[in-house]
Amino acid sequence: MADFEQDFDLGTTLRQVRRLLPQLQRLSSQTKRQALLALSEALLERSALLLEANTLDLENCREQTVPEWILNGMKLTPERLQRAAQLLTRLAQQPDPIGRLEGGYRQENGLLINRYRVPLGLIALVYEIYPEFALNGIGMALKTGNGVIVAGNGPIQKTHQAIVELLAETAYEHGIPEGAIQSYSARPGGSSLPARDLTASPQEDSSLLLLLQQTRYLDLVIPCGRPGWVEFLLQASKVPILVTHLGYGHIYLDRTAPWPLVKSVLLDHLAQYGSEGIPIYQPLTLWLLLHPDWAAAHLAQLIEALLSQGIDIQAAAPILEQFPDLHPIGEGFDSTERPHLRLQPISDLAEAITWINKNGYHQSETILTDSQSAAQRFLQEVDAALIHINTSPLSAGRGAGIPTLGAFWDLSLGISTQRLHVRGPVDVEALTTVKVVAQGGL
Repeated sequence: MADFEQDFDLGTTLRQVRRLLPQLQRLSSQTKRQALLALSEALLERSALLLEANTLDLENCREQTVPEWILNGMKLTPERLQRAAQLLTRLAQQPDPIGRLEGGYRQENGLLINRYRVPLGLIALVYEIYPEFALNGIGMALKTGNGVIVAGNGPIQKTHQAIVELLAETAYEHGIPEGAIQSYSARPGGSSLPARDLTASPQEDSSLLLLLQQTRYLDLVIPCGRPGWVEFLLQASKVPILVTHLGYGHIYLDRTAPWPLVKSVLLDHLAQYGSEGIPIYQPLTLWLLLHPDWAAAHLAQLIEALLSQGIDIQAAAPILEQFPDLHPIGEGFDSTERPHLRLQPISDLAEAITWINKNGYHQSETILTDSQSAAQRFLQEVDAALIHINTSPLSAGRGAGIPTLGAFWDLSLGISTQRLHVRGPVDVEALTTVKVVAQGGL
């Protein structure tokens, strides 16, 4: 249980940031653009500082029993920092969403009703594993004129402090109000959240739970971490949480899916993952739902191609009868050096849609087909935040460190499966809201 001093320190910090919100909303697009470009330059010029802090954290982590994919997700490299800097530059060049007219109309009595895009307010970014989440999240909060408090809750506290201090100092030097970017300090004197053993129960994070109770000051919490950890935060928080889920869902291979399309969308992307290619930031398991006509024509060729890439395959019983050397579908995989696939025969499109809606994450689902009607029905009936039609859900995480999906991977904080207030990619617009203005004659 937190003591009074802890409550007082956190409340003081949050009050200070909230007092800055009017100043942040008034920032010009040019000021925000220059600050984001400065953040990008700072990441490159002072990368050695961040890499040194990260190296010390990783050395401590290796003394614990931590899965390899988590260690990989914690790691910063020059390439990842360069990519993060590129994303900040792209963010700087995007149109400013704040102040944008969203639409309006005039009532019969002459009253003009307009809706304008405004900042959301004070946002808490809470991450367990991926330090790039803090880099991208701070940049997106700055772009949208929000105050931000960042809590790094895994055992990479030196990395966390180095990131937040560098970006906060640089932003202040380039016109952002001092104190608009904060690192969560749960103890008097400004010390960081204690490093936590990743094998511990999330219920032990009393200092983090204190942050999640700050309904008076916080407008939104965005977490990033393992599914069980994020689910606990969702249940424990009194502040609204915008949950982004990990997982890559299903790919339905329709009867008419051409082999060249399957190769380019699935096989060619899978070949890029692994220790020598795109790092795996999470256990990557895909379900392939196979129409029987497609399987009759191409299944043997598909399995041969997957095995040649060193990809582990599990298969349902009807496929095992034909290919007994494959593994039966089980609870999961131990290794994450390569992606893992599960092969499931599906009688037709209708059964595929039913299967996905029952078993999916409602996050990202894919159809490969040469039929416009099949694609249209899949789009209309599958309950998911993001639908891929003849494009790969695997073009994700290329050095960004955050497991997001598809064409949105580089300018979002993940994919939300919620219906309020954001569904789909958590982009800069997700960090805004609207203000309705009713105007009479002037």
